[in-house]
Amino acid sequence: MCPAQTDLLVYGGTPAGVSAAVSAARQGRSVVLVEPLYYVGGMMSGGLTKTDIGDRATIGGVSKEFFDRVLKHYQKAYGPESEQVKTSKEGAFFEPKVAGEIFRTMLDEAGVKVLLKHDLVSASINGGAVSSVVLKTGDATSTHEAKVFIDATYEGDLLAAAGVPYRVGREARSEFGESLAGMTEGPEEYLGMGDHRVQSYNMRSTLTNRADILVPVPKPDEYMPDAHRGFIDAVNRNGYKTFEELFHDVPLWGGVNGKFDPNKADAVGMNLGYVEADPEGRRRIVKRLQDYWLSLWYMLQNDPDLPEEFRASAKKWGLPKDEFVESGHVSPQPYVRVGRRMMGRYFLTQNDVMDDRYKEDAICLGSYNIDSHEIQRMLTDKGWAKEGFIIEKIDPYEIPYRSITPYAPKNLLVTCAVSASHIAYGTLRMEPVFMMIGQAAGEAADLSLKHKKPVQQIPVPELQKRLSDVGIALKAPFRPKVDLVIKTQPPYQPGQVIEFEAKVARSRGAVKDFQWNFDGSGEVQGREATATFRFPVSKKYHLTLTATDADGLKSLPVTTVIQVGENQETDPEVYFTEAKVIGRWNRAATGLVGYRFRTPYHDMNAGKGEKSVVFETSVPEDGVYRVAIAYPHDANRSPNVPVTIDSADGTKEIILNQKKKASDLAFAPVGEFRFTKGKPARVTISNKGTTGFVAADAVRWVRVGP
Repeated sequence: MCPAQTDLLVYGGTPAGVSAAVSAARQGRSVVLVEPLYYVGGMMSGGLTKTDIGDRATIGGVSKEFFDRVLKHYQKAYGPESEQVKTSKEGAFFEPKVAGEIFRTMLDEAGVKVLLKHDLVSASINGGAVSSVVLKTGDATSTHEAKVFIDATYEGDLLAAAGVPYRVGREARSEFGESLAGMTEGPEEYLGMGDHRVQSYNMRSTLTNRADILVPVPKPDEYMPDAHRGFIDAVNRNGYKTFEELFHDVPLWGGVNGKFDPNKADAVGMNLGYVEADPEGRRRIVKRLQDYWLSLWYMLQNDPDLPEEFRASAKKWGLPKDEFVESGHVSPQPYVRVGRRMMGRYFLTQNDVMDDRYKEDAICLGSYNIDSHEIQRMLTDKGWAKEGFIIEKIDPYEIPYRSITPYAPKNLLVTCAVSASHIAYGTLRMEPVFMMIGQAAGEAADLSLKHKKPVQQIPVPELQKRLSDVGIALKAPFRPKVDLVIKTQPPYQPGQVIEFEAKVARSRGAVKDFQWNFDGSGEVQGREATATFRFPVSKKYHLTLTATDADGLKSLPVTTVIQVGENQETDPEVYFTEAKVIGRWNRAATGLVGYRFRTPYHDMNAGKGEKSVVFETSVPEDGVYRVAIAYPHDANRSPNVPVTIDSADGTKEIILNQKKKASDLAFAPVGEFRFTKGKPARVTISNKGTTGFVAADAVRWVRVGP
């Protein structure tokens, strides 16, 4: 039998694959979309129905069309003022089966041929191009030829089969100068080191509390209650009587038409080996992930260590009978947050998504946080730590065409396993962005065929015009950039006047305001392009500089450390992860670009008077210290946060206004106090009597004198 032939073969029925296939087919190309599972739509049809978008203004093309179709579906099915329409958030939230139906309709309308339950066996290379792939369904294999191929899998399976170099794991901090890279917790000498690990996977399967469609949670084949015992401890310790008291974030689970996306039960370490496994090996890992996910809900409904009243409440939740019917009402799609990452013609790094955000060959914008879930659970000298957990707010940035094209083969494009470091991939790995990359790949495939050129040589301006014409934004917002220059040469001594200069590296207009902080307290200690400072004592100092241009646009903070004298010590600093936490606090991103590389606690604006965070350290020597508190200001923050400082001078309470922006710097000084070496230096942030959200991030003790 002759191999099946087509213009374009897309392997991977993810949203990116659907978008690529539809885009090329709308240009008149014959397209085959191949998917190993029994449905199309990847994560969005597989339970990730509470879409992570970032800046919605950056979403266009087929991606926006999908969300518009979701909204129209609920308007038509339930009425424009219905609860379903409201909870769909303009089409961003939806039921899994609705996503699947919309994707399939788009494919059918475009005339795309869809092959389900087909695994990739191999790829053949001839003349520097992929000539065909062998697919397997059941016991049968078949060969499929195409002129252009697109790898739209989360895992990067086709690129690997085609001999494209790739990475699995994370880079060391030193490799590309990425401050967030490598290990985030553990012994000092290992911080920043790279390894083979990837962030944890889970099942984004669906729960419902609708009695009319509820299927009871079955006991999984491999029941793993011990992994979830912390939830039982929380229920009994806090006296929770309902499922909703334990999971206070239920209102944030989406809940369209009574179907919820809880995004719980990250199975740390269970995905090791998944990326390189064969299909059967992957299915075994997926089965464990499903059992791990089911174990949580089954345990909460049945464990005898839980109060009967709580178990009864938990049993009001179950699996939806009209979702994932073929796989026992549990999604078959694991949340592959990252798999292989291609080493393509451009390798995106932290610098590309935080600073150098502009690319001549841009195909779309990314805008979501740099986001990495826990990579490993590590025991440190300060207790258990979620190693690898990162959330960092960023500006929209441009994704270049070069990052979706390999050096070879000449007819392969990649939509999900794009060329990026672990840190850069942590922001672009969101489904709306994948869909826009997919559309760019589909259009690029058509241009490759139209101009009879390798995908690496297509006319990018023509591709960009097509993308711009369908509403895909290609220009990232501007932000000025300044560099911090120390004009005085080292070594430096206490009391010496040291000269500094801010050099404007990028600006569209005059930079009119500079904010210098020299001692690490966050106080603005200079406002001109040039500045001097006399450092009072011997130690290492944290310096920070920001600037504002004539348009009111602010640069990202520039930080450095300067050594004054021979004392190698730095000022004590305690992060929220090391503090003593009383009451229930949440971790959340700040929403402030450039604030700091942490996700502080907030009190959820609840339980007033019941919650506090105690930051405690021991100062390196007797003296006067400026206490500085890091907090993300916001309009919803409390203006009257009580802060108690215990020092050698006694106990003093001050009121901190977290609505107020002290400066563009993370820290704000709250006073000078005398502390004694060997005695506790303590700062307590409370929510007693507060009228708004209270945040607790970090406290720094800045030594200013004897």
